[in-house]
Amino acid sequence: MQNESFWRELWKEDLRSFFKHILSDFVKTLSILAILYLYWEIVAWLRFRGYPDDLCQKLEKTHFAFMWIALLTTGANFVAKQGVVLWKNKR
Repeated sequence: MQNESFWRELWKEDLRSFFKHILSDFVKTLSILAILYLYWEIVAWLRFRGYPDDLCQKLEKTHFAFMWIALLTTGANFVAKQGVVLWKNKR
């Protein structure tokens, strides 16, 4: 009976918050990746439809920059959130 109470308390205090943060970061990351993939498919479609090559290359470079910015921002956000949680738990 006491073992069950331990797991219930662990879930109530620590694990629920942890999984809520992980789930929100997972959904946010998948959304960003889906938008980047859609952008890439649009660039490929424009190239297939005869859009000028120099403009397609500019769009590809823009995609590359957006991809790195999005991934770095998402990673930094995740690390910052975990740091805040650790800081709050330490106090």
